[in-house]
Amino acid sequence: MISFSVAFDPNKGIGIKGALPWHLKDELKIFKRNTLYKNILMGQTTYDGLPRKLKDRYITVVSIDPDYVPEDAEVTHDLIGFLQEHENDDTEYIVCGGASIYRQAYPYAKKAYISFVKEEYEVDTWFDVYDENDWEVTVEEDHPDFIYRELRRKDSTEQAVE
Repeated sequence: MISFSVAFDPNKGIGIKGALPWHLKDELKIFKRNTLYKNILMGQTTYDGLPRKLKDRYITVVSIDPDYVPEDAEVTHDLIGFLQEHENDDTEYIVCGGASIYRQAYPYAKKAYISFVKEEYEVDTWFDVYDENDWEVTVEEDHPDFIYRELRRKDSTEQAVE
């Protein structure tokens, strides 16, 4: 199963200059809780830009560079092939960025972990494919700086009825 984890501001902003525009300690704790000991998928730019490597996760990095060998991670050079291969797995693969990877993976995702950041930030990268009509909320937590939701993709018959 493909899912994704993302935080965005009211304008769907997710990053600036390759980094998060905010530092929300509780949001980072939720990310850790959701991804620890799980499979995560991210682009090379996101992986290389991490302030420190993510311990105790099984990471696959998407790269177009045939010579790229990430430290402590697997690599795939075919994102769509990877998504198609794993979209119906019982094992969850959590997409964690960046914007291009989110865009391409969005149609394959069946679950989402989203932190809706309450304040607007200066950003240069957006999660512009997100459409709330595609999802139903299964968990919601209100925090001072963000609202955290776990979502399940509505099936096509539910969307057609609305």
